[in-house]
Amino acid sequence: MITLIPETTTHTIRRVTALLLLLLSWGTGPLRGQESALSLPVADSMPAPQFTDEEAFQYIRKITSNNAMWRSSENAVQNDLQRLLDHSVEPYDSVAGRLKAADFAAVPVRLMLHLNRDSTSIRWLNDSTFIVDSIGWNSSLMLKKETRGAAPVDFSELTFTESDSDRMARLDSLYQPVDTFVVVTVIDTAALEVLGVKMFSYRDHRITPSPNDLRARRSATISSDSAFLVYTDTLMQWEPVIPTPFRYLEGEQQLDSLQGAIQTLLESNQQRDSTLLLINDVNGRVTPFWLSRGDNDTYRFWVKNLRNDSITLWLGNPGPMSLSLLMEDDIDVARMSKEEIDHLPRELVELDRTLMEMTTVPADPIYWDYDLSSALTLNQTFLSNWTKGGESSVSTLMDIIGQATYNNKEANTQWINSGRVNIGTQFTQEKGHRKNNDLLEFTSKLNKYAYGKVSLSYSLYMKSQVAKGYNYPNDSVIVSKFLNPASITLGLGVEYKPFDNTNINVAPISYKNTFVLDTALIDQTKHGISKDKRAKQELGLQVVMFNKVNLFEDLTMMNRVRLFSNYLHKPQNIDVDWEMLADWKLNWFFTIRLNLHLIYDDEIRFPAMDAEGVPILRPDGSEKKVAKPQFKEFMGLSLQFNF
Repeated sequence: MITLIPETTTHTIRRVTALLLLLLSWGTGPLRGQESALSLPVADSMPAPQFTDEEAFQYIRKITSNNAMWRSSENAVQNDLQRLLDHSVEPYDSVAGRLKAADFAAVPVRLMLHLNRDSTSIRWLNDSTFIVDSIGWNSSLMLKKETRGAAPVDFSELTFTESDSDRMARLDSLYQPVDTFVVVTVIDTAALEVLGVKMFSYRDHRITPSPNDLRARRSATISSDSAFLVYTDTLMQWEPVIPTPFRYLEGEQQLDSLQGAIQTLLESNQQRDSTLLLINDVNGRVTPFWLSRGDNDTYRFWVKNLRNDSITLWLGNPGPMSLSLLMEDDIDVARMSKEEIDHLPRELVELDRTLMEMTTVPADPIYWDYDLSSALTLNQTFLSNWTKGGESSVSTLMDIIGQATYNNKEANTQWINSGRVNIGTQFTQEKGHRKNNDLLEFTSKLNKYAYGKVSLSYSLYMKSQVAKGYNYPNDSVIVSKFLNPASITLGLGVEYKPFDNTNINVAPISYKNTFVLDTALIDQTKHGISKDKRAKQELGLQVVMFNKVNLFEDLTMMNRVRLFSNYLHKPQNIDVDWEMLADWKLNWFFTIRLNLHLIYDDEIRFPAMDAEGVPILRPDGSEKKVAKPQFKEFMGLSLQFNF
């Protein structure tokens, strides 16, 4: 059978079918440009309906609120339509303006006490027992009937002088046969336990077990009609002092946090939002330019006039929703034009190409040369659960050397001045912070070239320390401090330079003064000075040798040896001060440094010990002291800078 459908009805069915297929295939159907597997004939296009703003709002809201027509609750198109509705009600700028004007952080708050009451119906099982009936239990599950026998008993013949066994036997003989049965309604405690129902007892206006929760500040009482259990919660809540949209707050600082969160989101949205600006030129070419959060850079655009002349326009975005325009300076538009030949110059002048004489300008002499080097050496040891013993430690060594050299070749004169500060510290978990190295020295040497590589030399050398020193583990007695002790050596002699970075200075006339100024605090005998004096004067021979050599491409070694012999007292006992620095350069910053320092002075004595470590005593009872070499070694990763 064939049924004829009116044409208008056919058009309506086709439009509804196409709309349903479009909604069902949104996000799952064929991509744009592909053909769908299902195609339906569509009637001639009809004009789209015209809406007012309010009609369009109501129509879209009707579609978005109808969740049944959407595949899922989290639908991107549905969410986008809802955001369109929210924006159409009120612009974002108005909302942002009100939030910027509000100052939630300035609202005063206070802590208030509130009482909240809630009730739960109860079911009485007897005159003193009840349960909380929150779901309406059936009484048949909690109460049951039992049939019990009742027999008369005569207790007159029972005496209390009998023993327990006799009394029990007597009771058994007193029971009479059961002749009466009684039906009793009792609480089915087993059923209540299986159901997880808790029973409460109410006597003398007290509920047992107590439903009060002291930690939660909750108390419970029975209502006047005995039908409900009334819970009272005591709450401490923060409230605004002045009228605000908030009834209560979760904490004292909640409004401050809310103010900070609003400010953060407002700034984030302002930086994130952007506007596309399309710039058109006279030829119809379009250049996109984004107005966003602000950019200090400017971008170059070419602007043409009707004659196709180009000038540069710099376009910038210094702030949100703002635009800066800057035209390039020194713009000169020149066009070619036809000119008569009579206007052109006829005289040509030949340029003078003769070379000028050149004279050399003598260079200004540079007499002073400066050098500064600094090295920070680190050494670190960490032990954790180490069965072999030991302790964690961190050692540092700061070595700063500065030098100023005066060279005058015309006068055959050289004056070298150098200073050095070498301070080292050590930190251990058990012993704390300690000083393990301290050196302050200054050298001044004036050389007057005499013959070849030999020159007359006048030298000054001073040596001391910066900080206080202790004879650890005893950290209560000071053994050294600034200028206590200190030594000054003056020398007159010759210096020989066999090759670069090597020199030997021999001063047969040398004066050395070692002194301790504060003898009340520091024992001067530890530094080779007599007990009744503050200084030691010496006249003798001084020899200073210096050498610096590159063993490999990145390995440099420097040695400095200072020898002194006293003419007036045991000249055969020579004082030795030798220091060696070896630097292995890893890169431009880091170097592995090895520092060795050996000192021997016959007049600096140490207690002599036997094989068991006990001091050796002289016949008069005093400790025997002998001269011993002093040795120091430090190795670690060094951070060096040379200027």
